[in-house]
Amino acid sequence: MNLRFSSIEGKSRGYYTAVGILALLSIMGCLGFMVSYIKGHQVFGSSNVIPWGMPIVIAIYLIGLSAGLHILAFFIHILGRKEWIPIIRMAVFMAIVLIFGAMVSIALDLGRPEKSWRLFMFFYLNNMTSMFAINAIFYPCYLAAASIYLMMLFADNEKLSKIMGMVAFCWAMLTHGGTGLIFGLIDSRGPWFSALKPFEFIMVALTSSLALLVVVMIVTFYLTRRQAREELVTSLGKLVAGFLCGVILLIWISELSHGYKPDNGASIFMLSGPFSWIFWGFQVFLGEVIPLFILFHPRLRKTVKGVATASVLIVIGVFFERYYLVIPGLAYPQSYFPGKIEGGYGAVGSFPITAIETMISIGMFAFMGFLFILGLKYLELLPVDESGRQTPEPAKKA
Repeated sequence: MNLRFSSIEGKSRGYYTAVGILALLSIMGCLGFMVSYIKGHQVFGSSNVIPWGMPIVIAIYLIGLSAGLHILAFFIHILGRKEWIPIIRMAVFMAIVLIFGAMVSIALDLGRPEKSWRLFMFFYLNNMTSMFAINAIFYPCYLAAASIYLMMLFADNEKLSKIMGMVAFCWAMLTHGGTGLIFGLIDSRGPWFSALKPFEFIMVALTSSLALLVVVMIVTFYLTRRQAREELVTSLGKLVAGFLCGVILLIWISELSHGYKPDNGASIFMLSGPFSWIFWGFQVFLGEVIPLFILFHPRLRKTVKGVATASVLIVIGVFFERYYLVIPGLAYPQSYFPGKIEGGYGAVGSFPITAIETMISIGMFAFMGFLFILGLKYLELLPVDESGRQTPEPAKKA
């Protein structure tokens, strides 16, 4: 396969406008963080009852989006699916940007990110029997492995690319599986405690990340005058459909097992309580039912628009799945103390959406978009031409 990659020129008015908007939103997020740094987490919607807010929701969402992108390395280098090589550089770069964004989001949630170095004092300041401490190893090692893999791709070193692709893939699965274990090992939280959580997290990561890749690829190729081949998009759509079926199976096995337990109050709360509309409306209907219909429809699944629509809905649905897991999962009353205090035995925890937390959340996504489009300009991420049927239109300067 004769395949070349290039960067974009990045001198158009549209490019500078996108850079300006994303930079402005990123600065807005920084200003929001400065306010939270000075005033503390009281400006967030989180509390002693719901201590994890939007930074943690965004972090586990981004980790999943990043980790699953390395599945392409497995298919290309181990199963020989060479038709996905044109997008492998963009996918790996996206994975690096997303895991970096996740680590930044975790640091912001600490309140004092300058103290995040303590997370990496293994076996000294950390309890290495804790999944939090173990994941502090997974995240930077995964970031390093993905970065080396991308460098090998830039060097066109096929042998080392294959090795580092598999190393990055394994670290990615460990990283997001470890994130799932953080939730799955918390016995005091009924909606979380499950041996299936690591596998559920990995399957969700594979589904959502490939869906995101489809969307980003189509938009990027369109804006840079490249052709998103229908065969490439629909083949990714088939992969997304298969993983989506796995997600639905694991989630419903988990929900049924939680509902079967004698102390199933937390499960009933999640499925029929005040937050249940997030699960049924966004996660199930928007993120599973509609995409599944599209991806198995005999006509829609063969079109770029059909696969793109399903992918957008999956990406949105998985975000609300993460929100539903964290916020309502913490809101269920715990029986630590008697009385009618919020989060004790009685009242359900509340989580107001605050302006500062919204600014930080928007700023985080804008910052990653900013890094990505800079990468398009300064790194050779996009395919220029290929042999045979995989030839895109000649690239025009963006």
